[in-house]
Amino acid sequence: MNESLLNEELFRRSFIVALLIGILCRGLVLRVTDKQYPSRPQDYLEQVIISALSASLGAIALPALMDKEFSALTFFAVAIQQFQGLAQQERITLENIDKSEMVPKGTSYVEEIASTYEARSYISLFSALLASIIFIILSKRYNIGFFGCTIAAIIGGAIVGILFRRYLRRDSIGDVAKIVPAKINFEGPILKVNDIVITNIGLQDTKKKYMEDGLAVEIIPNSIGDFGIVNDIGQREAILHNIFLHLGINKDVDEKDILATSRTDLEKNTVVIPFIPILKDMDSLMEVIKSTPILETAKGKQSAYKRKTS
Repeated sequence: MNESLLNEELFRRSFIVALLIGILCRGLVLRVTDKQYPSRPQDYLEQVIISALSASLGAIALPALMDKEFSALTFFAVAIQQFQGLAQQERITLENIDKSEMVPKGTSYVEEIASTYEARSYISLFSALLASIIFIILSKRYNIGFFGCTIAAIIGGAIVGILFRRYLRRDSIGDVAKIVPAKINFEGPILKVNDIVITNIGLQDTKKKYMEDGLAVEIIPNSIGDFGIVNDIGQREAILHNIFLHLGINKDVDEKDILATSRTDLEKNTVVIPFIPILKDMDSLMEVIKSTPILETAKGKQSAYKRKTS
């Protein structure tokens, strides 16, 4: 460090401050619940380790460039490859778990989770990089003290974290549609929701279960363009999986008559969902559907609906 443009104390202080800011900014957008894999505390430990490694890369970037250690930039390329590898591993894990789910996420939802997982890995890197730049410039050029530099670095890192959080925020079904209760009824063996045919139910016990324990909702899009989103198969799979996560499904693996499915009413441009949850709560069911994130793939598919005028 004797030949470096930064003295040892400044480097050490800027590195530690940037490292901590990078980890904290990752925590700003970290949501861990018992309803996901991996669940806490495993996911907390994993994210702390990943954020610490990426933040350390961001923290040493400016000192390396100032000392003309351009080979240090290869670490950024390595970091990007590692982030992509982590996202791929997350994708493989979710796909393997999805095969044994009572109500699967679907490939679109898995891809959405994996891509978001990768994007969030960059938060620590760039927040630590900006924090390091601010700390070093203010200290070296303007001779500002440690606390002043730290506060400025925190503000800079927080801005990066907030921007990432805003960018990564997904609109939800509640932003594009209304969810209202619907009626389950049978016409002979035919299960219907608001007169929309769902499936053929032959067993009397299953019919009784649908009538006594079943709930149904109708998703009414705000516009014909929003109908293209709600009607997407991957989006509907994501909605059903979210219902299953929060309310459960009251069935055994061999009860083939009890389905987690949805149907489209092409005359009204709505989607209906019958479901037999473990927790029978209509208000919770509607809130879960409203909070389901809109998948990026759903925005692009069936885009012809956006151009349809009637």
